[in-house]
Amino acid sequence: VNSILVLPACAAAKRTMSIRHSAIFSKEESIKCSGPTCSTPTINCSLLLLLLLSLIQLSGPVAAILSGALPVDWDQFGVGVAFLIGGEVVRRPIFCLLRVLYLRRAVGLSDAEITDIVGPRLSLPQDWLPNLLADPRTKTRIKVCDVLFRKGGHVFTLTSTIIFNAFVVDDLGALVLSVSLGSVLLVMVQASAISLFRGAAHRGHWWWLSWLFGAADRIRDGRLGQQNAMMGSTSMMWGIVASFGIALLGLPPQEDAEKLWALATQLVLLPLTYGDAMGEIIGTPFGRHRFKVKGLGEINEKSLEGCAAVFLGSLIPGLIVLGTGAADPCAIPAAWGLAAAIAVLTTITETIAFRSTDNFVIPACNAVLVVIWWHVGLAVDEGNDAYDVLDSFDSRNHSLAVKSPAFGNTPTYGLVE
Repeated sequence: VNSILVLPACAAAKRTMSIRHSAIFSKEESIKCSGPTCSTPTINCSLLLLLLLSLIQLSGPVAAILSGALPVDWDQFGVGVAFLIGGEVVRRPIFCLLRVLYLRRAVGLSDAEITDIVGPRLSLPQDWLPNLLADPRTKTRIKVCDVLFRKGGHVFTLTSTIIFNAFVVDDLGALVLSVSLGSVLLVMVQASAISLFRGAAHRGHWWWLSWLFGAADRIRDGRLGQQNAMMGSTSMMWGIVASFGIALLGLPPQEDAEKLWALATQLVLLPLTYGDAMGEIIGTPFGRHRFKVKGLGEINEKSLEGCAAVFLGSLIPGLIVLGTGAADPCAIPAAWGLAAAIAVLTTITETIAFRSTDNFVIPACNAVLVVIWWHVGLAVDEGNDAYDVLDSFDSRNHSLAVKSPAFGNTPTYGLVE
């Protein structure tokens, strides 16, 4: 009789204690967690590693500029730095303030609980995230929060980069150097903030220090949320720099093939901007067929529904660009097929890449595909005598001006054989 009465009562009490909105927690105190926290050397090593990766990423463009392989229009570089800094200075506080408002009003968290989220989480105990997500209602609304503010910032930043390249700064060297330098400065400031202000005495400061992360530190990444955000930012710049480097090595100079570069840039970056984002936007709240993946965070999983969303989010923007004339489809042979191939490749790379490194893997692999596709198309064009020789001869280098879809149908000098 005692077992019948006591055991259900204990189980009910245990379930009640797991509910985050139990009356036992007041609005002034956070959840009591147990378990070890990360040591100071571990935290410092992780921050130094992220900073080192960011500095290595910057060294590539700097070396190319110093060697003369990547010329820079310094006036456009100044404009680019001002544009990027201005945009992020406005965006990041807004996204942080909106997330705090959502957590307070829609999720019902106390100020102390929100401070745990926006502050340096590596100092929190191991069971902080499981306790936070114990209530199904809270877990669902935090999923929505991550989608809205983390991926919302991702889409905003990359869309502004594409607009920035199309309308503000068209000089390749200025673009690459400004975004690369901006990433290094951001990671340096973020790492300094975590290292200097992670003690209990500084908890209140994180109401504004969290603006440095712009709500990109996903809550469901738990204690590694800020490191994941920093790694995502670093890998994104690695991806952008690597993709432009691959294009420099494999495509004709930008001044000789402007339409080719314009189309290639959009086909490489649009899947990273929208395909990657759609995977989380659809997969997080609607994914039912889930599977585990490797990544930097406490919850690492994807879904088949999210993978389908990545494919469509990568394919549709590319088709829109080609169909609306935003870029010349003739700039690359069989460009419509290339857009479909890039969507398939993006889905594969986004799925198998270590979480937080897909921002590098996606554009780098897409750039390789574009270069290979262009060279194959060029070989096919040559076999089909697709060149139109123009009435222009350069006696200095013994070349004729030719026009071909492989060069975006723009007059391009080619060596006479």
